[in-house]
Amino acid sequence: MLNQLLDILKKSNVFLTGRGGVGKSHLTQAVIKHYKSELKNVVVLGSTGIAAVNVGGVSVHSFFKFGICSNLEELRDYDRKQRGKLGELKKMLDVCDLIVIDEISMISAGLMDMIYYRLMSSRFVGRVMLVGDFYQLPPVRKNGDDGNSLFKFLYAFNSSSWHEFEFKNIELVVSKRTKDKKFYDILSMLRVGRLSEEVFAYIENLLVPSVQVDDDTSVLFGRNYEADELNNKMLSKLPAQLERAEALVEIYDENLNENALDRWIANLYAPEILNIKIGAKVIFTVNKWGEYYNGERGQIMQILKEGGEIKSVIVQKANGEIVEVERARFDMSEFVMEGEHLEERARASLTQFPLKLAYAITIHKSQGMSIENLVCDLNHIFANGQLYVALSRAIDPKKLKIFYGKSRPFREYLQSVVKIDEEVEKFYLENKFENIKEDV
Repeated sequence: MLNQLLDILKKSNVFLTGRGGVGKSHLTQAVIKHYKSELKNVVVLGSTGIAAVNVGGVSVHSFFKFGICSNLEELRDYDRKQRGKLGELKKMLDVCDLIVIDEISMISAGLMDMIYYRLMSSRFVGRVMLVGDFYQLPPVRKNGDDGNSLFKFLYAFNSSSWHEFEFKNIELVVSKRTKDKKFYDILSMLRVGRLSEEVFAYIENLLVPSVQVDDDTSVLFGRNYEADELNNKMLSKLPAQLERAEALVEIYDENLNENALDRWIANLYAPEILNIKIGAKVIFTVNKWGEYYNGERGQIMQILKEGGEIKSVIVQKANGEIVEVERARFDMSEFVMEGEHLEERARASLTQFPLKLAYAITIHKSQGMSIENLVCDLNHIFANGQLYVALSRAIDPKKLKIFYGKSRPFREYLQSVVKIDEEVEKFYLENKFENIKEDV
């Protein structure tokens, strides 16, 4: 699969898509690793702050020096005031071999045109790889936008520049998360908004009358409030002493805006303050190959201290394996020129244990996770794609339950939250997508 994608990137730009759990992130990281192993310059960008954190890069706005501009007219006006910064950006683009943009579904048509404008102004000759699923996470609308008139062309593929990139469309179709074909087919129908009798019946069969929380289950909520409340409640029941792990935040760039730093920290999957106890159930929030994966559960067996500070946490995973978890460092980076090479430089860092209490998680923060025992609380689903994101976190449908407690009929509620944009449907139907197979 990797070799095929690398061959395609030699000849053209790529749009890599596919439903949740098919391995988009894993393949993207493999491409980045390969390019870097060949000493090529790669710029990894996220469409938003949280997407940048997920992919280990910087945001599109930050790298391309967009400021608060939302269209080309504003950008051209803004550029007159920042000519020095644009000279630095051009130098970086001159040596860049590959630009990767993750969660492309959250990039609007206007923003896509701004990216193209930047690349054309700099005579960029490298490759562009976009990653994401337009059925999930639509672009953020501005206040007052009713979805009509000026904002009719909302998605990146609606931009006047999309066709200029001549993307080769690649779709991954084999699930890496669940091996249950029936569940995978139901999720596939849910993703594209097909609420047939079969889909309704399947989802209704997962309904439970109340949220029964036990030590082995994680509950997904639509809002932070419910998730925090349940985690604190479950932690307070444990008899062990409460331990508090504070994150270490270091600032290396004296010009770093405090609000920008706060926004970055809020998007991290590592909390500034982690309250834990021996016996607490936790979930890993990052992948560490060979040790644990994002979404894997475990139980704290020991908390090791040194000089009064927590040095490491001994966690027994659900499969019985024991791992010693140390703090992980998360960098808020920027790309800079070092001589003739493009380097990533940390502006600030946060060092914290890559753990969260596992009793409850928000759907927003569950992106990328694969969860074994799952209850989805559907009472506060409010954004397109949220229901699909929630259910597709499950590894095994036999260990998936759904709680719904509103008076509104369940099927009526489902129809209101499963909304598929006709523009997205049309895009996937009218364009050719190539499936690439596993490397033999």
